[in-house]
Amino acid sequence: MNLGYKHDMISYCTVFLLVLVQQTHSYLYSCDPTVSCGCSPNSATVSRIVGGEAAASSTWSWAVSISINNQALCGGSVISSSWVVTAAHCVSGLAASKVTVYAGSNARFSGQSRVASSITVHPSYVSSSHVNDIALIRLSSPLIISNSSVKPVCIPSVDSATLSAGEWPAADLSVVAVGWGTLTEDGSLPYYLQQVTVETVAYTDPTCSSVLYDQQKQLCAGVYGGGKDTCQGDSGGPLMMFTTSNQWVLVGLTSYGDGCARANAMGVYTRVAAYQDWIRQTTSGAYLNPASSVSARINPNVSSSAITDTTDNAVPVSPVAFLISLLLFVVFYFI
Repeated sequence: MNLGYKHDMISYCTVFLLVLVQQTHSYLYSCDPTVSCGCSPNSATVSRIVGGEAAASSTWSWAVSISINNQALCGGSVISSSWVVTAAHCVSGLAASKVTVYAGSNARFSGQSRVASSITVHPSYVSSSHVNDIALIRLSSPLIISNSSVKPVCIPSVDSATLSAGEWPAADLSVVAVGWGTLTEDGSLPYYLQQVTVETVAYTDPTCSSVLYDQQKQLCAGVYGGGKDTCQGDSGGPLMMFTTSNQWVLVGLTSYGDGCARANAMGVYTRVAAYQDWIRQTTSGAYLNPASSVSARINPNVSSSAITDTTDNAVPVSPVAFLISLLLFVVFYFI
């Protein structure tokens, strides 16, 4: 047969297989529906390849979009029916009546809406360095949490010695950030909630230490090669870790960074565990129980018919491998 045609067929098949592999290389996080926090009605499936993707419905039931004066955008997380946690730089200096929280929908500014009744910015917030970049919003009326579309996220409970050493969460852990921020630097805002997997970075790493002001109260996450990050409009939104108790725990709040998804430029997040006592005191203990575990589950299940990983570095084995072999056999021997 014509060798040029055969070469073209091989190229087309290669592209098809690459797309297929990308779509099937994702991880399924199945949480425990009996817990009081950190579990949405639907399990989260998160790609480990693409830079970001639209989240499936009811997978991040604590994620909220926050409108300021009916236009500006920030993110936040439900920690109880009456309280939402977000970044201080989103709401500092604002009258509560100007802030509206939308919960229970992947669509921006949709779902249950509540005007803020009060805003408590951390008393030691420093705008120039974003240290203590955390605030609590009390809602004018409680959210309907019995509705499956709204659930609280877990607040971490970590001992002071571990926090002082800046060792929680540990470096090189996969964490997930979600938000309605721009898809590219200075780009347009998506209408639906987006999700992305990044990794925690040690505060001693030059890519982190060069942008961090306080290792005990801030943490870095990102990808060295770039391409994955939070961006404008994601501020205040959750950075989450899946634990051995099969719950999502709130690790960080999107705070600041050097542009979006740039190589060797890590995003900086407010380290939520450093504020567990302040959150408890401010809400008078209104938030639900903390996660049963704050240890990361390293090995999520591989979704899309792939088998379960046995180590963190395992290469998922799936029907894709069989399809690759079959298609290459057809190309080389029958075309």
